[in-house]
Amino acid sequence: MGATNLSVILDQRSPGIETGYQDVTSEQCDPRVSEQFLRAFGRQSSSYFSLQPDCHHYLDPCLGYVPYVPVYQFGQRINVVPTRPVVADQHLPALLKSFENEVPGQALFVGVDGATAQRLTRRGYDATMMGTEFSVDLADFSVRGRAMKQLRHARNLHRRLPVQVDELPSRAVNRHEVEAISEAWRQRKAVKQRELGLLTRPPVLEDEWGVRKFYAFMDQKLCGYVFFDPYYDNGRLQGYCANILRASPEANRLGVLDHIVLRAIEQFRHEGVAEVSLGIAPLHGLRPFPGDRPGLRWAQQGFYRFGNRLYAFQPLAYHKSRYRGRETPWFLCARNTSSLRVITTLLKGTGLIAAS
Repeated sequence: MGATNLSVILDQRSPGIETGYQDVTSEQCDPRVSEQFLRAFGRQSSSYFSLQPDCHHYLDPCLGYVPYVPVYQFGQRINVVPTRPVVADQHLPALLKSFENEVPGQALFVGVDGATAQRLTRRGYDATMMGTEFSVDLADFSVRGRAMKQLRHARNLHRRLPVQVDELPSRAVNRHEVEAISEAWRQRKAVKQRELGLLTRPPVLEDEWGVRKFYAFMDQKLCGYVFFDPYYDNGRLQGYCANILRASPEANRLGVLDHIVLRAIEQFRHEGVAEVSLGIAPLHGLRPFPGDRPGLRWAQQGFYRFGNRLYAFQPLAYHKSRYRGRETPWFLCARNTSSLRVITTLLKGTGLIAAS
């Protein structure tokens, strides 16, 4: 990715999109710019989350961009950054400094990896663990053995039932069936009226660059699907994150989602893809880290234990853990923001509580 190409794209961008901050709800940099930066520096498995609809982009056309979602409470603004800023490691401090100086409000980083958390602590932020990412190294992954019995049963679903999995473009799938499954899926959740954000990316039913979409059919009727977001390392594809997983109630009970994921894993491994991330299990496996906030950690542990009516923290973690993959801590990083405000901001920003 050369600076010349980005300069050409920026010169051709739509009127009103400028480098830096503008308080416009749908403000994002030109899609061609974000794509090039993501392909170059989007190495965290959640990097594609920076394209979710509510994200603004603080853009430096020479370095990269910081995605953020402004959340307002009691007249104060907090800019929630939902993933690692999309920038080369050596330029992260410079981009963060500009972002902090030019964008009004306090910054709150959520779901960032350990390396980013360390860089933020050097800037005066504290870093508290907020969940565990589960990922699978495809070269070594297998469903053999006693511990993988459940997944092996799901992998062999096609031997018992007429289920077929295909990777398809959006035009090859009945949109009404896709929407019906999505709506039925959401109606079984605590939050039924809206899609959640920040730590996930709401489903996009149209084709998207780099995203792989696998659909399962039973008796030729759509019964479930999984959407995989790409992430990159130094310009090369590193892996895919299983972001959207939805199925009809009957198919879900039969294990069709695991069946789709396992079939996709086979396809990715055949292509030479290194890994698949199953995404973060929020609040799972929290433990102390030097310089964290004990009170914030304890509050999160309380949510994990008693808040499953609001969000299925424990079932989600259990499901991801069955893949016996690599577990990596993710952090939230705050500065000059009380723990109570951090919690309420996250509840509002993710959509777990309605925006006022």
